[in-house]
Amino acid sequence: MIYAIKNKWESNEKLVLRYKKLFFQSRIITKLKTERYAIKKSKYRKVREKAIVRAHYRYLSNKVYF
Repeated sequence: MIYAIKNKWESNEKLVLRYKKLFFQSRIITKLKTERYAIKKSKYRKVREKAIVRAHYRYLSNKVYF
């Protein structure tokens, strides 16, 4: 459970911003979104293909051009 208690010098807008920051940092929303639908696990072959593509783009981004 996430809650934010208002300090006596704090405005309502600041309180809402502080609460939103705590909420998004807790990653509850991403967990709820991922568990919303039943999704099968990826096959090993698809996981490897995605890893190869990621590695390729990582190589391109780290490549030094002269």
